Amino acid sequence: MTTNNPNEAPHFTREWLIDALRYVRRDFEAAVSGHAGVSGVAANDARALSRMEMARRMGLDALAEEAMAAIDRAVDDAARLEWPGGLEVRYTAFLGALKTLAQASSAFNDHTPERPHLTYLAEAMARAELAAASLARRRRAARLHGLYVIVDPSLTLDRDPVWVAEQAMAGGATAIQLRVKETDKGRWLPLAESLRGVCTDAGAALIINDHPDVAVAVDADGVHLGQNDMSVAAARASLRPWQVAGTSNALTTEARVSLQAGADYVAVGRMFPTGSKADTRPAGPETLRAVHDAMPPDGPPLLAIGGITPENAGEVARAGADAVCVIAAVTQADDPRAAAARLLEAFRGAKGG
Repeated sequence: MTTNNPNEAPHFTREWLIDALRYVRRDFEAAVSGHAGVSGVAANDARALSRMEMARRMGLDALAEEAMAAIDRAVDDAARLEWPGGLEVRYTAFLGALKTLAQASSAFNDHTPERPHLTYLAEAMARAELAAASLARRRRAARLHGLYVIVDPSLTLDRDPVWVAEQAMAGGATAIQLRVKETDKGRWLPLAESLRGVCTDAGAALIINDHPDVAVAVDADGVHLGQNDMSVAAARASLRPWQVAGTSNALTTEARVSLQAGADYVAVGRMFPTGSKADTRPAGPETLRAVHDAMPPDGPPLLAIGGITPENAGEVARAGADAVCVIAAVTQADDPRAAAARLLEAFRGAKGG
């Protein structure tokens, strides 16, 4: 495969994907045709015959036509892709594939001395996959600067939460968090899907509160975890390696634990009294400043949350916040767009940009 630049090496990620697509296509073609002698594979090839038989036993022959059409299209499209990550994509995908292979090998074998399982390999590759995707998470987390708005359907004055989110983003919000206390996820999953669409269109991040499984289901940018929610490590087991996990913190010690756990952003609050969430513990700008001073220079974004208004946004900006996180100040405002714009202007003005 050639490139436009003669001094540039071929893009191995793309080549590997195309080769893998063609390899898998042969198995689907064999399964639907009923014989192994396809695409240059000899009909007496025992391995090809075995793969064909197993594919049919698993019911893959019923999906073969659809799968082959998708693969044929993907081969053409992959050849034209401009891969954003280069080796970053390659390592994340390859390590993830090794992890999945090890997990599957262990799941399909009894754990006996005669049949050793590969759990240790799966765990090592999971850590490596997470490290390989760290740059992608940093790029996602970098969008959490400025204004981060939490949309709770119970705090929108009975207005459409999607409309409220759209207005917030029109006013300059770069991130929307969906916070729903309804335990029946099936009832609010369509709302999460709708928000994913409008956030993508606006170029804003979508964060799901509490539920990493929902974040995966709607391909959100990540999940937000409170101190009483599951740990960052537990959430990572469900999340895609490129999805972010942020945390709420009221104490400097909690923020340090979050950093050590690999949180992709750290929220500190509550800054000021608020009625949006009565059970939150006070932190204040002084705690925010202490957390800021304890973070490394290249640390994750630092968010301030709780009771923030245009009148006090400058105080948290000067204490080191990279973003302000609000609920009612925007979602219960008569004009959410104008409220978001006023908050952002006050915060950026105090930040000096």
